[in-house]
Amino acid sequence: MQSEGMSKAAIARVLHVAPSTVSRWLAKAGVHARAFHRKHAQMPDPVEFQLDELSCKGAGPARNAWAFSGVEVWSRLWVSLKVGNRTLRNTLHFVRQLKGVLGRLGGPVIVTTDGFKYYEPAMKRVFRGAPIVYVQVDNIYRRSGIVRSNATLIMGTAKLYQEAAERSEDSKRPNTSYVERMNLHKRMCCSMLRRRTPAPARSPERLEEALELVRVIYNFVRGHSSLRFGKVKRTPAMQAGIFSRALTLREIFSWRAPQGSRWGRKVEGLLAECG
Repeated sequence: MQSEGMSKAAIARVLHVAPSTVSRWLAKAGVHARAFHRKHAQMPDPVEFQLDELSCKGAGPARNAWAFSGVEVWSRLWVSLKVGNRTLRNTLHFVRQLKGVLGRLGGPVIVTTDGFKYYEPAMKRVFRGAPIVYVQVDNIYRRSGIVRSNATLIMGTAKLYQEAAERSEDSKRPNTSYVERMNLHKRMCCSMLRRRTPAPARSPERLEEALELVRVIYNFVRGHSSLRFGKVKRTPAMQAGIFSRALTLREIFSWRAPQGSRWGRKVEGLLAECG
């Protein structure tokens, strides 16, 4: 219900429980979903990533919060997520998440972002010496549409970019269209991100937990409309070669984090706290 756009108050009314009970359930599920991603969302040979941030328009501590997201274009896998203010520290944390999902690089990888000022220093610090081609795209809008895009090569050479572009099956030119489509998906699936909502996000932590639930369903449970092959509609995790079939929510939330790991201790602590 959370991932279908229902607010906590609406879920509480449907299930005939207190809103505080729903909040505890969602907090526990969000941490579990994050641990599941950290364990399983690994890209063995990525091709192209797009990064972007979405204004949350929350209230209180979440007033200036943004949701950073990264998408691997070929598989449509939602690889990284960070909610917080648009600071250099949060940008570094987000880019390090992206580096954490990279496996063996079989060739140069394209990373495309918008012109946000902290992406360049974060990318140069995190991916120093890696075969990464980093491109910034500056879109010029008019009447709610893009009339022109200017691409600037920040990291890598033109030759390396050409080699990376030949590996890409989706993008003929640098763009951020796939991650911007992801931003629309987040607004549709999370009630706290809607532009006009009676329940705006009031805590970056609670919003990130809600988005983790949306992400685990997007990556592992629900087939993607652009990944249809004959009668089979693949999930992003299937396209990325992580799983051979779509998972169920029961399988995901029956998984136990490795004993002794930081995420394992966090999940066990929340389980004990929520009873």
